[in-house]
Amino acid sequence: MDREAKNRKKNIGVFFNCSEVRFQKRFCHSLSSAARKKDYNIIFFMTFEVIDDESDFNKMNEKMIKFAPIEYMDAIIVAFDTFDRESIRQVLEDELRKRATCPVISFREKYKDFYSVTSNANDAIINMVNHLADYHHCKNIAFMAGYPHHYDSNERLAIYKKIMKYKELPIYENSIFYGDMWRFKGEEAFRYFFADPDHIPDAIICANDHMARALCNAAIEHGLDIPGDLIVTGVDDIAEAVEYHPTLTTVSVDIEAMNIRTIELVDKLINKQYIKSGNAVPAKIMYRESCGCNGEEVVIPYQHQLNQYYERMSHLLGQPHNQTMFQIGLDGCDTMEELLETIQKNINLVIKHKSFFIFLSGRDNENGGRDFKEDITDEVEQVFGYRDGKRLPENTRKIRTDTAQLINEFENEKPRTVYFSLLHDSNNCIGFVVSEFQSLNDTVDQYYFDYLLKISLAINKHYMASELKYLLEQSKQKSLTDFMTKLSNRRGFDQFVSQNRKEWIKTGEEIAFMTLDLDGLKKINDVLGHESGDLAISAAAKIIKKKCPDSGLCARTGGDEFLMVFPAKKASPVDVAAKIESGMKKRNASGAFPFKLSISIGWHTTVLDKATRIEDCLAESDQKMYEMKKNHHKEET
Repeated sequence: MDREAKNRKKNIGVFFNCSEVRFQKRFCHSLSSAARKKDYNIIFFMTFEVIDDESDFNKMNEKMIKFAPIEYMDAIIVAFDTFDRESIRQVLEDELRKRATCPVISFREKYKDFYSVTSNANDAIINMVNHLADYHHCKNIAFMAGYPHHYDSNERLAIYKKIMKYKELPIYENSIFYGDMWRFKGEEAFRYFFADPDHIPDAIICANDHMARALCNAAIEHGLDIPGDLIVTGVDDIAEAVEYHPTLTTVSVDIEAMNIRTIELVDKLINKQYIKSGNAVPAKIMYRESCGCNGEEVVIPYQHQLNQYYERMSHLLGQPHNQTMFQIGLDGCDTMEELLETIQKNINLVIKHKSFFIFLSGRDNENGGRDFKEDITDEVEQVFGYRDGKRLPENTRKIRTDTAQLINEFENEKPRTVYFSLLHDSNNCIGFVVSEFQSLNDTVDQYYFDYLLKISLAINKHYMASELKYLLEQSKQKSLTDFMTKLSNRRGFDQFVSQNRKEWIKTGEEIAFMTLDLDGLKKINDVLGHESGDLAISAAAKIIKKKCPDSGLCARTGGDEFLMVFPAKKASPVDVAAKIESGMKKRNASGAFPFKLSISIGWHTTVLDKATRIEDCLAESDQKMYEMKKNHHKEET
């Protein structure tokens, strides 16, 4: 199938796991900007993973990789280093090797035999050690690595060992600590590095800035001065490197330049041009307070950074309240339409959307629920559409997810940046959303993930509630229904009377209570067997139900006993009884049964008031029924 079926634009798929939001914004914005200049669509397939979390919910992210139409991409960019779990990295690699027919580029990491665009940030560790040893005269330089299978961490650790050996600097038992590439191991790392009083480090190089910042905080809490007592450096130059004191000496990676280089590589590969070996973008050491340097050549515009910081904090401070109110709104919805209206009202809660679509997987079932599966089904149903400030007219439609139709649905004449995100719980894929934002500066983040999670759980909850409501109603009906004849039972009869009593009293109309008892059932059971007895009961029930007035109710209350109640104004008890007897005579005349149907009927009519006891009305009709049964018995003998 032609990948350019709709707008003749090439589609670049990007696999990216939600990470530190400011890095992610830089990455997504600069990649999209570079792609637009080359007239390419960018399609992000986003996952939301938590580091070292092997929960079922986290593992459901692997479904995104299998769902993505890898076969129909013109190029694929993968940020492997944002995927922390080894299993999801393996799934990603396997799916790409099995299904991709286009070039695959690894961003920031040399990943096996894929094309790659990297920086020389890892090599900058050489200059960092040289700077600490030669300029600051550090003798004991330790290293805080990431978790063992992290590519960049391993590369930086290997270079650290190599340059330490070259400079003949010692590496002690407490010189290397394996952290988490995040902020949670600062205290543990500090205790590890300072456990041996004979080998206290002068400086610690961290494999990234998050760990460096966490280590600085732990050292300061233990009373150390940075850099007076301990020098700490990092890698990546994240925004937090300059937002707190001391500012962090680190290696700055030019993400924008790397993305431009990545799109240039994609363009050459798509157009089958010659590719030179090596795609490393230069990195630069930013000498700052944490090593005691403040070079003018690396002084950054602090005011600009602070403005961005406060703007970000202002946005974050309002999110918990807004998300809570959104959750309350979703919880209050009784119907799917109310739920979708709530989503529409909160469409720009986290990010301003240009377009937003919700597609549901699975199929509606006969119980009012929806059968979701572990994977996205091949066909999905669009239940919500929003574009350019308006909700699209209701137009429930289905599209295939196993063909290029999935991509063609969201293309037009201009290059676009589109985000695909799964809706799921721990066991099933609810569906997915397709998002397009007003600004290229916007991207999905943790709060957006929370937003989608609330939508996912609300949709699932809606279908579960609908199915439970249906099953409860079915169970209720069964509790009110006689299993053999499908007529109401005594409980159903009492409920019907209770529900209508107030109206009957209000109108003052006469109500007929009728008691019916099948004649000769014991004889049928004794002579022909209980199977014939059951057949007689069922046959009688059908006739009774057919002759019961529409405004009334008939019920089976025992083995051969029936009740009926109805407004006497619309049908007289005499006529109803005559029709039942006539129906049974016709049935007997047909010769369908080896027995004859006969029934005794009594009735009582009254105008109800608040003091009327239903038991008294039924007692009256019982008395008349027994009188008829005596007469029938006399006739038989």
